[in-house]
Amino acid sequence: MSPPSPRTLTAMPAELRSRLQADLARQRAAGNLWLLIAVCLAVAITAYFGWLGLHRAHAAPTWVPMILAAVVGLAGIVAAALVRQRRPVWLREALASSEVAVMEGALQSAEILPQQARFARAPRSYVLGDYRHLVLEESPGTDALSGFVPQHVLGPAPGTPLRLVWSAAHPGHLLQVDYPGMAVVADAPAPMDAQDWRDLCTRPVATLRAAAWLCGAALLGIAVLAAVPAVGAGVRVWLWAGVGVALLWLLGVWAPVARLWLQRGQLRRHTVSGPVQELMWARRNDGRQGVEHALFARLGGHWHLLDTAGKASALQTALVPGAPLTVRYAVLGDHRVRLRHSAALA
Repeated sequence: MSPPSPRTLTAMPAELRSRLQADLARQRAAGNLWLLIAVCLAVAITAYFGWLGLHRAHAAPTWVPMILAAVVGLAGIVAAALVRQRRPVWLREALASSEVAVMEGALQSAEILPQQARFARAPRSYVLGDYRHLVLEESPGTDALSGFVPQHVLGPAPGTPLRLVWSAAHPGHLLQVDYPGMAVVADAPAPMDAQDWRDLCTRPVATLRAAAWLCGAALLGIAVLAAVPAVGAGVRVWLWAGVGVALLWLLGVWAPVARLWLQRGQLRRHTVSGPVQELMWARRNDGRQGVEHALFARLGGHWHLLDTAGKASALQTALVPGAPLTVRYAVLGDHRVRLRHSAALA
C-alpha cells in the first residue's frame, strides 16, 4: 500500500467557519430541547406519584414510586446534560483551531461504505492513493441525518477528482467534501406557489389525522370508563395524559409550519440542482414504523434527504452518482424544510 496522501494545513475558510458555527448552534438547541423534555418528564411523573400519595390517606407505600421516579428523573436529567455537553466536543475543537487539513487526489474506490448487514456499524472511508482515510465524524450535519446509521455509501466512478477538508484537531473529523470535476450546484430563490404550500403541509396533515385518531380513541375510552365505577381514577388520568402527549406532538409538528405561514412574506423556495456526488442508504431504530430507512444524496458537498420508508426495498431506485438531481426547499433565514425532489434517472 502506498503512503498516505499528504495533508496540507491551511487557514479555515470563513464560509466553512460560519457553517460550523451554525451547526454548533443547532446542536446546542437540540441539546437544550432534550434537557427540557427530561426535566418536564421527571417533574410530571414525580408530581403524579406524589399526588397519588396525598390523594389516598394513609397510603404510605405510594411514596415509594414517587421517590423512585424522582431518582430516575434526576438520572435522566444528568444524562441529557452530559450528552448536551459532550456531543459537540470535536466540533468545538475544530472551531477553536484556526487551521484545517486539505487533501486532494483521485477517488480510488466508489464503495465509500460497502453494503452493511442490518445492525452492523462501520465507518465510512475514502480511498485516495491506495490509502483508506476513515471518517469518524462529519460536520456540519443536518437535522435530517439525526439518528440515522449509514448502511451503504456509494460514490462516483473511480478516478474522479476529490478534495477533502479535515479538522486539524482530529484527523478523522471530516469538514468538507468537494468533487471539483462535477458541475457546480445552482441555488435559485423564488416565491412559493400553491404546490409548494401543499408539499409543505403534507407531513403536518398526516400528523393531524394520526393525532385525531389517537385523541378520539382516548376520549372514547374516558367516556366509557366514566360509566364504570369500578375503574379507578388513575386509568382515566393516564388516558388524559395520552391526549396531552398527542396534542404536544401535534403542536411540535405544526409549530414550524405556523411560523413559516406567519412570515410567509419572507419565505422563499430554494432550488438546489446538480449531479449526485454520493448516495447513502441509512437506517434508525426509532422511526414511526419501528425501523425507518432513508435515502440521502450529496449535492455540492451537502447531504440531502430524498426519501424515507419502513422497508429498505422501498428505497431501491435507479438513481446513481452523477445523475442530475433537483431538490426544492422552503427557506426562512437559517430554517429550511424540504418540499420535493426530482431526478433524471440513468
